[in-house]
Amino acid sequence: MPEQIKPIVGSDAQQTTRPVPSKARELLQDQANGLPVWIRPPKQGVEFYSGFSRAKLYEGAGKGHFRSVSIRAPGQTKGTRLFNLQSILDFIARCEQDAVNETAAQKDAVQGA
Repeated sequence: MPEQIKPIVGSDAQQTTRPVPSKARELLQDQANGLPVWIRPPKQGVEFYSGFSRAKLYEGAGKGHFRSVSIRAPGQTKGTRLFNLQSILDFIARCEQDAVNETAAQKDAVQGA
């Protein structure tokens, strides 16, 4: 039996019953520095590169923390939602920096008191 090769699409996405639009497939194949430019939200569990769940990805995009696009044909209600990986990684770095700054400010306040 021939071995099935799973295509690399930027996450641990499983095969779906609906076909992926060609524009979405094209965006998913883009790579920068060995990482995909666009990722799909996971059906279950967490996304491979960011560790965010599907709900957290949609929440962050809704709040404007990182970029996302919906790829769909005109007149269609269903499409494919893609998230920009670099904007997610930048968001994580900002959160880390904010936490470091907050910890330093708390230390200064304790030492100054």
